[in-house]
Amino acid sequence: MLVGVRLGEAVHGPRADEELPVWRTHVPRKVRWRSTRAMRTALRRGEMLGGGATRELERRFRESFDRHAVAVSSGMDGLELLLEHYGVGQGRTVVVPANCFPSIPALALRLGARLVSAQIDDVHLCLAPEAWRREVLEEAPIVVWVHHAGMVGSAAMQTITRLREAGCTVVEDCAYLLPDSAPADGPGTWGDGAIFSFHQIKPMGAAGGGVVLTREGRVADGLAVRRSHSGQESRWQGGDVLCRGRELSEFAAAAAVARFVHRDEIRDRLRSLAEEYASSLARWLPPGRVPQDTWGRFTIRARSAGEAALLRKNLNLRRIRTNVMFAFPWTSHPAFSDVTQPNAPELTGLLRSNVCVPYHPGMRRRDARRVAAAVAEHSDSSRHTGH
Repeated sequence: MLVGVRLGEAVHGPRADEELPVWRTHVPRKVRWRSTRAMRTALRRGEMLGGGATRELERRFRESFDRHAVAVSSGMDGLELLLEHYGVGQGRTVVVPANCFPSIPALALRLGARLVSAQIDDVHLCLAPEAWRREVLEEAPIVVWVHHAGMVGSAAMQTITRLREAGCTVVEDCAYLLPDSAPADGPGTWGDGAIFSFHQIKPMGAAGGGVVLTREGRVADGLAVRRSHSGQESRWQGGDVLCRGRELSEFAAAAAVARFVHRDEIRDRLRSLAEEYASSLARWLPPGRVPQDTWGRFTIRARSAGEAALLRKNLNLRRIRTNVMFAFPWTSHPAFSDVTQPNAPELTGLLRSNVCVPYHPGMRRRDARRVAAAVAEHSDSSRHTGH
């Protein structure tokens, strides 16, 4: 769980002295009404799994992204289904950015993958494939491309296309990405597959669950069948192993549909905050990092990890919460001791210098100004003290 994340609806926005979390799930009236109506329908029909809400969620993603869609119980379950389908169990190489959530490489490792940790760029914190070894690409690996904090790299589409042309299988992790009104041909459609999340701390946060997108209908059909571990005796006879269900409940699907349908309201609110931050915190944005509507977190960068730590401490004293995604490369964890670390000290410094500030649809512009003023006060104090 991320530090500084809260749930609830801020009707009037936080008070001047109120705690500002990094993220607060905002549930406007239209989302509550639509979710409640769909949940009542599910109860009346006795549909707990695989009912009308699940089908509607898949249909809306399919029509919006022009891709085949499969609803699953979580984004990680969707990634697991994709990795299983792409043959990770046969020892395929999986390339993962050095700064991702450790559960991603852990999942690939558990499925039998050979892991490669890849360098990231210092602007959008996404993969920097030009630094990969040629022998890795010659293995035609599976590449997990993470749109970190919803940031879309300037060359992401072109790079993903080149990787696929080179024989790689690319899975886009869009868990923190907020899709725009017409997402076809955008992030989530460039790779062979993609995952989206409705976990409560994500920009489309609802009651959990996720959606997998694929280019091919046969792949989607296979994933849909393998969501359930019940009634699969024929697959067991064929040598398959299905240990648990990965289906989305109708209640979670209903909340996800409402959130997806009304995502423009989230975007409008976040865009207003981003405009305020972009003008007030310009010096804290590295060259090339321009706010995008896809951002699920607003991430600034200090000149060093030490300055970032001091900034976080000062903001915390003012009840302004922050967090770092992530403070360590995943290769630093004992579970991955056999994986080569890509220049760990330098990478750790880069990760710790990037700080997520409060950025959620329950905020008002005045709250963003409060954050910016606190950052400016920190900057002035640092100049005077020489830190």
